[in-house]
Amino acid sequence: MKQLALAVAVLALTVPLVEAQKEENLPTELKIITAGDVKIRYLNFKWDEKAFEALEKGGGAPAATRSWALARILTPKPLELDGKPISGGSLLILNPARGGTPMSFEVRVIDMRDVFTDFNVVAEPPPGKTVYQAPADFKAVDAVAERLTLDLKEADGKYTISIHYGNRLAVLEPKR
Repeated sequence: MKQLALAVAVLALTVPLVEAQKEENLPTELKIITAGDVKIRYLNFKWDEKAFEALEKGGGAPAATRSWALARILTPKPLELDGKPISGGSLLILNPARGGTPMSFEVRVIDMRDVFTDFNVVAEPPPGKTVYQAPADFKAVDAVAERLTLDLKEADGKYTISIHYGNRLAVLEPKR
């Protein structure tokens, strides 16, 4: 029953975001990228400069009151991110700045069977075990991505995950 309540809460948070973007004639799409045996699933939600500033600086804006589930990372063999193991189906989460701590990336392991099969929404992520957390180091760039874009490259057991949102770009480099 607890899992059903969580799934309903996640849907309640997600539907208004997706519907708002549809009203603007900018449908949000599920994107899937792969490199080697690693797959990343994410929604290409619309750039919102005010929301990003709220995440970056903290504060009471709605976007900064909760964490964002950015992507689901699927890997049959474990990866390491700064020495921390990432395996199975983990969520890449963007946490807002809070109480003097900077905006951060988190990788959280969640038993997806307890939520629903294809979780990949821009909503408050469900609870799970945090296996990695570090400041989200977004750099300002000239190119503006009107929608969230992730890129995944693999070379010699090293992966590069690029996260481009608006005029900001962050890179994570897990390895095997």
